[in-house]
Amino acid sequence: MRTSGVLLFIAYLGFISLGLPDAAHGINWPFVRTEFGVPTGWLGLVIAAGGVGYLMSSFLVGYLMTRFGVGWLLVVSSLLVSFGLFGFYFSPSFIIFVLSSIVIGMGSGAIDAGLNAYAAEHFSTRHMNWLHAAFGVGATAGPIIVTSVLVSFSQNWRLGYAVLATILFVMAVVFVFSRHLWESEKHSPKKADTKVDGTPAITQLQALKHPVIRFQIVFFFLYAGVEVGVGQWAFTVMTESRNISLASAGTWVAVYWGALAFGRAIFGFLVERFSVDQLLRLCLIGVALGALSFTMSGTPYTSYFGLALMGFCAAPIFPCMISQTAARVGKRYSVHAIGFQMSAAVFGAMTLPFLSGVIGGHFGLTLLTVSFLFYALLLFGLFQVILRRAA
Repeated sequence: MRTSGVLLFIAYLGFISLGLPDAAHGINWPFVRTEFGVPTGWLGLVIAAGGVGYLMSSFLVGYLMTRFGVGWLLVVSSLLVSFGLFGFYFSPSFIIFVLSSIVIGMGSGAIDAGLNAYAAEHFSTRHMNWLHAAFGVGATAGPIIVTSVLVSFSQNWRLGYAVLATILFVMAVVFVFSRHLWESEKHSPKKADTKVDGTPAITQLQALKHPVIRFQIVFFFLYAGVEVGVGQWAFTVMTESRNISLASAGTWVAVYWGALAFGRAIFGFLVERFSVDQLLRLCLIGVALGALSFTMSGTPYTSYFGLALMGFCAAPIFPCMISQTAARVGKRYSVHAIGFQMSAAVFGAMTLPFLSGVIGGHFGLTLLTVSFLFYALLLFGLFQVILRRAA
């Protein structure tokens, strides 16, 4: 317990650093695709490549944690993200750019799953929300850093990635010096306990047969597709189809991610005072209304309002759904369920923005925004199903 405060501080830094690269593509993509001469929709390939890397590492994170320990997992994973970002900086071709995205995905997946698994066991629900708020701080800072570099250094998109790579390298050094603080009985590399309170552990196959778990897998798939897709495509939509300036579009993408961070900080106080399910229901309605406003492109202000509303209302959805997992599916199933949900989230972040990009490339950017409204409506309906099945 003596080191819990130190670990909390480092965990917050870890979540901030994890969020930094996520929104960078949405700002840099118009310049990246111009230099490499690829279509607009190929941003989805970059996201998909990162998702493949994420799936690879997050699927194996349980084994890696028991084999090497949380501390070394975080060190190596941060280095992978840093190396991948430097790979963007030095990329001579689009193929190398995509391969670098896979490396980043591998590192991000291990950091994300490892930190979430550790936090779910050792930190409170309030801190779980605030840790995800810290991710939003990083996701907000990312566009600000990249936009500042673009404006100040003659639209040098490579330099922005180099700045982020340096930050992640520093984070890896922090994890090196703190690695011994992360080890607990359960997550030590010397132990790989397969029982909880003397009861045989649930297998992955058994967990997959749980009906609520399967519904929640789809929920996380849809949610991450909306959150990431809006953040990645909003800049392109505003600058290329709505004649909004580069600086304004970059600022409002940062507002979107900032609203996620601010909302998670606020909801961290509210989750212990109000019904979590009622808050989630209201927030899902807010996400749908925000998507509707962003789709209505009559004035720039409807775009701005829609982004801000979606960001704020989406804020508590991911951490609250994670924290409610044990209550919905049972403690014995929760470890596997959280792993499935994390994998489903990255798969959604990988495929739905790509699908929306294909729609936008063939039918116009207006229909791209309509796709996010459709996903948001499906998300609300699925949440109602989960509430009924978990009752």
